[in-house]
Amino acid sequence: MSSYIHDSAMRLIRRYKTRDPFDILSAMQVNVFETDSFKALKGYCFLSNRIFYVGISGCLPGEEKKVVAAHELGHIVLHKKLLSVAPMHDTMLYRMSDKTEYEANLFAADLLLDDEDVLNASCEEDQDYFSLCRKLYVSPELMSFKLFSLIRRGHDALRLPLEPEGGFLKK
Repeated sequence: MSSYIHDSAMRLIRRYKTRDPFDILSAMQVNVFETDSFKALKGYCFLSNRIFYVGISGCLPGEEKKVVAAHELGHIVLHKKLLSVAPMHDTMLYRMSDKTEYEANLFAADLLLDDEDVLNASCEEDQDYFSLCRKLYVSPELMSFKLFSLIRRGHDALRLPLEPEGGFLKK
């Protein structure tokens, strides 16, 4: 499963020559907008008249908006058929209880974090998990998904200090 998700993210990166989810969404002609009308939602995506839309909460800090955009892009790429039935909305990221949310989280981690950057940074001596996260400017939760993806793809030397856990953005 992780390999398919990783491969999907890598195809987009190669095609659009960027890891920036906003640039990719724009190139895919997805309509992205900020909204404050739903305070509880971090983001959502839907399909209407064969056009994809992504709404992102305007209340979020810039880096979190980027993670939400990558997550919603994951839904568009991985769950296109489900979007034709009903919109997907996220009140919190990094949810593990729902397969589609789990997959969108893995996609976001693989899109935003380069394998080599993570592997090289993790090899540095005297660096703990949280130092690794700070060095790469990512949350520990997103890093957990990236490490999980790397481990699932055969990088057995890595250790997963935090299990990918849902609900942290709910705070």
